[in-house]
Amino acid sequence: MIISIVGSPTDYNQFNSQLAALSEQLDRIELHLNNSINQLLTKMDENHHDITHLIKQMHPFPTDHDDHSSPGRPVSALLVIDVQYDFINGTLALRDCPSKHNGEEVIPVINQLLDKVNFDVVVYSQDWHPTDHISFFDNLHLRSKFLTEDSVPLDDLKMYSTATFAIEGLPPTKQTLWPRHCVQNTFGAQFHSDLKVLEEDNKENTSVILIQKGTKPHIDSYSAFWDNAKLSETKLNQQLKDKHVTQVFVTGLATDWCVYFTAMDAMENGYKTFIVEDAARGVDEKTIKERLEDFRQKNGHVIQSNQVKDYFQ
Repeated sequence: MIISIVGSPTDYNQFNSQLAALSEQLDRIELHLNNSINQLLTKMDENHHDITHLIKQMHPFPTDHDDHSSPGRPVSALLVIDVQYDFINGTLALRDCPSKHNGEEVIPVINQLLDKVNFDVVVYSQDWHPTDHISFFDNLHLRSKFLTEDSVPLDDLKMYSTATFAIEGLPPTKQTLWPRHCVQNTFGAQFHSDLKVLEEDNKENTSVILIQKGTKPHIDSYSAFWDNAKLSETKLNQQLKDKHVTQVFVTGLATDWCVYFTAMDAMENGYKTFIVEDAARGVDEKTIKERLEDFRQKNGHVIQSNQVKDYFQ
């Protein structure tokens, strides 16, 4: 069947939103159906092992017998991105950005998810920059000689401008110039004290991963998976694969930057990926809207925190 869409861009956007909502509903139905089938097969196994073995060979419904989760249950990771002092009330506080968001508002939402939802893995990422990092506006003089001919001229570059550098050994790199932030081993780089940070040895028996990104002077890293030029990969993807993770829920700061780029790389790596919208805050409302829509268009899921449990059953 071919569907023809005729109308204004508004009609097209409404259609896409409805299609995304329908896709999420179908995902939930599939999950519930797989769980029901696996429960039925488990009961049948008691007296009809040969029959159920044949059925499972013919229809390999998703199960996770290789790990500690129950049959049919996806293996889930919560990604807590950059909930650090500098983004909340420090040098790059979101309240001083165009959105005027209060980054601190994500903390109770994330903490409640940690308390109420049985995640298999929890990941915490930190911006962890050296003092001479390329993203700092006040370091521009260190690399002015590497500005490309098509870059914004040096005299016209200001805070939050985008410069283009050609540094030996790296591809030409577009870099937003931010205030100095999250310098290694400074207070501003620490996780906010109100954020619940699980210890590696925790009573919930949850696997905990710490990722520190943006550690190289000449390249930035918005994503918790890769640097911005995709030259160097963090350990995150391999560690998630080792733990058989199938879906990730991305939260934290900032929606339109590190949350977005982490979520996009998660999808590229094959995970079913969710951005938990009320557990994230961003830099600019316009960019937030554009990037969430781009994420949806590429089959990402934008949900609220009260919906997360629906994807565990």
